[in-house]
Amino acid sequence: MRRQTLRNWFGASLGLVAVVVLSIRYIDRPLARLTGTLPLFHHFLTRAPVSFPILVILAGVAIMLALGHRFLGKPFSRWMTAGTIAGLALILSVMLTEYGLKFIFGRTLPSAYLQSGQYGFHWFQEGDKFGSFPSGHTDQAAAILSVLWVFYPRWRWAYVIVLFLLSFALMAGQWHFLSDIIAGGYVGTVAGAATMSIWNAVLRRRRDRTDDGSTIAFN
Repeated sequence: MRRQTLRNWFGASLGLVAVVVLSIRYIDRPLARLTGTLPLFHHFLTRAPVSFPILVILAGVAIMLALGHRFLGKPFSRWMTAGTIAGLALILSVMLTEYGLKFIFGRTLPSAYLQSGQYGFHWFQEGDKFGSFPSGHTDQAAAILSVLWVFYPRWRWAYVIVLFLLSFALMAGQWHFLSDIIAGGYVGTVAGAATMSIWNAVLRRRRDRTDDGSTIAFN
């Protein structure tokens, strides 16, 4: 089962790379020019951006509340477990994107491309204008929604709508290219899946030691 899972992730990763490369080569610039014709959206969407520290703070609060609940000797409810895992996945995704991948790729923002024609990757460059790839906003949303996707599958249609609206807002606001969003979504999904896998592994080890618990049944 683990080998099959690894093969699935490897295949998905190759597919992602192919889609991202095609988007960079053929789609990103014309789509950015198209969304650049929506100045009203750009005006509103850049005045109050969704800043990642806000989400990280909320994730930290959720984790602290869950730990306090556990400290009092109360078992985790399903929603509390989902919230804790989602918070941990969010923090992991932020660390991967904001403190690693953005610096490595150093891609210029769509706004810079539309204003000056500057386009491309500037490897290992720091600065706000080099933080386009991958999308941190999509990364964080995908980390949370990938956990909710597993815990509350009946709302999957809503998660898809949220990601679609977020993607449109990020492109219309000249924050990210399409390929940034695709890559960010994948990184966030990987962070969510990895966090759930680690959580279950810890529960399995605890069950083996105490023989009175069980792992979460992810359906």
